[in-house]
Amino acid sequence: MHLAKTDIVIVNPYFVPSEALLEAIVSAAHRGVRVSMINSEAMDQWMIGYAQRSYYGVLLEAGVEIYLYKAPTLLHSKYIVVDGEVAIVGSSNMDMRSFELNSELSLISYDEAVAKQMTAITATYQAASNRLTLDAWRQRPRYRRTLENITRLTSAIQ
Repeated sequence: MHLAKTDIVIVNPYFVPSEALLEAIVSAAHRGVRVSMINSEAMDQWMIGYAQRSYYGVLLEAGVEIYLYKAPTLLHSKYIVVDGEVAIVGSSNMDMRSFELNSELSLISYDEAVAKQMTAITATYQAASNRLTLDAWRQRPRYRRTLENITRLTSAIQ
């Protein structure tokens, strides 16, 4: 993330980042890297879903493009593509449990052909998604904001 020059694509159903990961993403967006993220609109684990959403405000304010894959389908793909050159694909969610507790596996490919294939898959996901805007995000109900903040506080133990 820190070395990205042009673009970062993150596709992950459970995005509850550490402070370091959040900082890397926001920093990339601030320095002009196009950062886009695709998450599911549908939630199969409501606490993680709301905790994930608690990060959307800071991401949108930094210029990160957030796409929500239309419900009822849960988009369960887990990958990152950086600068159309590097693809990271695996079983790892982008949350503390996956990074520190679970035995997750990821493959890092430094092959532009693989990155290009992942980018083509991303285009199909974006076509089946709605883009979340900062204005729409700010208009969500107060009860959802409260739920997001509470679940964010408990996300480390989920």
